[in-house]
Amino acid sequence: MASEPNTYDITELARTAGVSSRTIRYYGELDLLKASSRGPGGRRRYGADAAERLRFISRLKTLGMSLEEIGELNHSFDVGATPAMLKHLDSLLEMRLHEVTDRIRDLRDLESDLHTYRDRIRGKSTPESGDLAS
Repeated sequence: MASEPNTYDITELARTAGVSSRTIRYYGELDLLKASSRGPGGRRRYGADAAERLRFISRLKTLGMSLEEIGELNHSFDVGATPAMLKHLDSLLEMRLHEVTDRIRDLRDLESDLHTYRDRIRGKSTPESGDLAS
């Protein structure tokens, strides 16, 4: 069965992009990824840009973006509003940076609290109760 040049079936795309076929189907349901055509038997065919789109989605997820936010960016990109998409991405990244900064501060506070609590526990340990410092 010959396939269209420069297109992938779902298995080929999954292998190329390093994701599962199930992920591709799920992203299709969420309208994050669209098949470019249908092959024999109605099987979805994906264009060469689909692998790059999957890598883009993966990078955004790694940065903490939700699939809903990624969908908004995809919509901006699909309608040709690349400057609008980039501006939206910038604002989403700015929000994410603030969230990460806040989380780092909270984790540092937690680390300090843990050290303080551990030091207090160690100070209360007695030879009879066992040495918690070792």
